[in-house]
Amino acid sequence: MNKSIFLKGSALALGLMLMSACTKVDSPVQVEPEDPIIQVELDLTNLVATDGWGQGGFAGSWAAPEVTTLDGRTSGMAEVYKSTNEDVAATGVVMQQKIEALPNGHYTVALYANAMFTPDRGFASDLTDGAMDVVYVFANEAQTPVKAQIATSTTENGKYVVETDVTDGTLTIGIAKAKGGTNWHTIQIASLACTQEAPLSELYKPLLDEAEALLAEKMSEEAKKTLNEAIALPHSKEAMDNLALAIALAKGSINSYKIIAAGGVPNDKLDNWICTNTNTFHINTWSVEGNEGNDPSGMVTPFIENWVGKPGPLGEGDIFLTLPMLTPGEKYTVSALIRVYSESGEAVSGAFFGSEDIAKKGTAFEYNGMKGVYGTFTQEVTVDENGSLLIGLKIANPTFNWVAIKDVKIAAK
Repeated sequence: MNKSIFLKGSALALGLMLMSACTKVDSPVQVEPEDPIIQVELDLTNLVATDGWGQGGFAGSWAAPEVTTLDGRTSGMAEVYKSTNEDVAATGVVMQQKIEALPNGHYTVALYANAMFTPDRGFASDLTDGAMDVVYVFANEAQTPVKAQIATSTTENGKYVVETDVTDGTLTIGIAKAKGGTNWHTIQIASLACTQEAPLSELYKPLLDEAEALLAEKMSEEAKKTLNEAIALPHSKEAMDNLALAIALAKGSINSYKIIAAGGVPNDKLDNWICTNTNTFHINTWSVEGNEGNDPSGMVTPFIENWVGKPGPLGEGDIFLTLPMLTPGEKYTVSALIRVYSESGEAVSGAFFGSEDIAKKGTAFEYNGMKGVYGTFTQEVTVDENGSLLIGLKIANPTFNWVAIKDVKIAAK
């Protein structure tokens, strides 16, 4: 795998963040003579689960396109589709999630959402196309109307902002119906931000407590050094900003080591994954080809997929998992179940897992007029000089339109 491709992406950015953090921590800090009233803005997007809406599945490529959250995560939008007159007439919450243990303050929630009635499918609605009084997104008691449409598919996400105050550490966000008329709803987080205004000492203490608690977790030596230096700085607004950055870097390192300790990554999340081509990249929860032996691959839902309509082919690029803030030079063995499909029936080629050519080393099969190759492939990976472990699939001159990945395992050498 051409690692230079990856270093132009998130791994390099994370390395630069670390160097920046170290520089800031080493800089002299002016000690505030008083306890001033300050205002801070916190990006808490990472506290919202991309898969936490209680939905039955993710909207596929026929529905809303992929979205990328402010903190860089990618996922298909969560969806609920219902198909009876009772469902059309129903009101109340459609999807929601509750986030707890939040700092109190003023919150700005940005959500992608859609609300539709799908005509000519055996049920009825008196919805006025474009109505703004049927569906809304909400954050606690605050609401923002969502445009309701008569449509059988959607190619554009509406983006809606809701503002509310949190006074008890709890925020519930979601999408709901004020009146009947729609049967298909989608939602995804865009960003979650909190603004706090209080004396410096009051805002500093919980941040300091969090940083000191993190020191008990496994992280890279560089992350721990940065965190300790930030904790030791005399308290000021600048030092507080340094501490927040050091905490973020430490959490990234802790998360990476927790994934390694778990032995692999979930099949139903795209956190830490990046795809550099422009084709559909999401979690598949609905395909049946690999279920119950319909094809021999064992690619049972859910799995990660990169797909474009046949005949394709997929665009060239890289699909990789990046675990940041590890110790450079550490070595790991990684394996994954991979299936490559040509839905047009052409022999597949052009997919590589490390040095392994999937088409040549995998098991070929045919199913329902499609040709595929599958197998569990292994590569040895070393944490790079920026502290990132990159686990990836390379697509070069492909003849296929669909690749699926599942059961990614990681073990220290």
